[in-house]
Amino acid sequence: MIREAAWQKADAIVVACQLCQANLDMRQDEIGKKDGKQYKIPVIYFTQLLGLAFGMPAKELKLSHHLVNPMPMLTKKGFV
Repeated sequence: MIREAAWQKADAIVVACQLCQANLDMRQDEIGKKDGKQYKIPVIYFTQLLGLAFGMPAKELKLSHHLVNPMPMLTKKGFV
């Protein structure tokens, strides 16, 4: 999924499950080493995006707890 997201130039991957988020967030370096690339695609829970849409502060949504920081992308897109 990381390779496909990078190939499609995705801004982020949005997930519903904790295991999916952990696997996709933690394994990007490992996959990148195999491919000779560096992947840094934010992996965000859909509930965090819903929280932003409803006006919750990013700090309260624990967005800083991700390994790949989603804040630069969220800021660039005007979500925060």
